[in-house]
Amino acid sequence: MQPPPRKVKETQEVKVVFSEQVGWLQTRHQLANELLEDIRSFSKQRAAAEKEYGQALQRLALQYQKKDWQRVKGDAFTSGGVFAVWRSLVEATACSAAARLTAAEGYRSLTGEAMKNLRAAKEQRAKRGFEQLQRVQGELVETVRDLNKVKKRYWQLEHITSVAREKAADAQARSRKGDHGLFHFRTGVQKMISKLNARLAECDRRLTEARNEYLLTLAAINAHQRHYQAVDLPAIMENWHTASQCMSVNFSARCHPHCRGRALTPAEPTCHVFYLYLFI
Repeated sequence: MQPPPRKVKETQEVKVVFSEQVGWLQTRHQLANELLEDIRSFSKQRAAAEKEYGQALQRLALQYQKKDWQRVKGDAFTSGGVFAVWRSLVEATACSAAARLTAAEGYRSLTGEAMKNLRAAKEQRAKRGFEQLQRVQGELVETVRDLNKVKKRYWQLEHITSVAREKAADAQARSRKGDHGLFHFRTGVQKMISKLNARLAECDRRLTEARNEYLLTLAAINAHQRHYQAVDLPAIMENWHTASQCMSVNFSARCHPHCRGRALTPAEPTCHVFYLYLFI
């Protein structure tokens, strides 16, 4: 025969559930930190690649921009002419080189102050979130402790009332049978029965009060627990999620000044705008 299952206190069960929730949040926070580190490493390497490629394009475009375009006369530079297309391609290459260099600077900024500020703000936000969560969980654990105290008092009074009821019933039964004992008078037995009934009535009154207190406390803690699950915990998670969405790193590689104001063809590279939203 197997031993009966070990009883676990309600406060211990609640603490286990809360520790699992905190552990899940800590794991999520750790994954977010790892993501930030991956972004920093990627941005550093991407900045080097963009800078190298942009400088190569810039040297290439500059080499052909030094050509003497004034020697070409006539309709060679008209729309659709071969020299017009060639010059547009060279200028687009210079524009793309400038955009690449600006993008490289944007990626480099991610590895500098922007990433440091983001990490510091994220750590501060996580600290506030954990403190708020622990405070709310502590309040709920305290209400569970109060419930255990009320329940313990209710069970004790229930046992006392049960004993008093048995004694009063036994005295009533003995009185009806006339079993007073050799040295007990009927009046003495009646006084004892009255005393036992008065004690039983007092126990019933105290038991009713304890039962009502227990039921009210149980209803209050159930409402508190529902409020925690439906309001407090989602609100804390939503604050973290909303703050993470708002903390976005936005950097753009703009066109070189000489490319502004000129419409580029679809085949030409345009400036790139990068938006990095950290949903962490």
